[in-house]
Amino acid sequence: MNKGIILAAALATGMGLGITTWAAAGGLQAPTAPITIEGKKPAKFNHATHTALGLACGTCHHDAAHKPRTAEAIAALPDAKQLACETCHNEKFANPKLRKRMDVFHARCKECHQAGVNGKKGPTGCSGCHVTQKKKAIEGC
Repeated sequence: MNKGIILAAALATGMGLGITTWAAAGGLQAPTAPITIEGKKPAKFNHATHTALGLACGTCHHDAAHKPRTAEAIAALPDAKQLACETCHNEKFANPKLRKRMDVFHARCKECHQAGVNGKKGPTGCSGCHVTQKKKAIEGC
C-alpha cells in the first residue's frame, strides 16, 4: 500500500482528537513526532521524550477502572478516540475537579513534572508546555 495514503489516513484519524495518534498495520502507535494537543491554549507533547525516560504508556493512559493501559492494549484499540480523556472525564465524572481535560492534564502532568523521573524534572510553568502565540510584527518596525 502507498505510504502516502497510509499517512493521510492516519492523520485524518488523529485530527478528530486534536492529536496525531494514528493506526498502523500493527495497531495504534504512539506518534513519532511531537504533537500539539488542541484546545483553548494548545499544548505541545513529545511521546519520545517521555518514553526515553522509561515511562510506560500506562503512566498517562488508563482505562475506565483506572488500570494502566499497556502498549499492547492501546495497539488493540479499534479507535484512537478511546484514548481521549473526555471518554470518562466529562460532566458525569465523579470527581468534579477532574471533569475537564485541562484539569486532568494539569493535575497529572504537573505532579509528575514536579516529582521528576530518573532525576529529571519537567516544566511546570505555562510556557513549558503551552504553545505560545508569536506576536505579529508592527508594520514599519
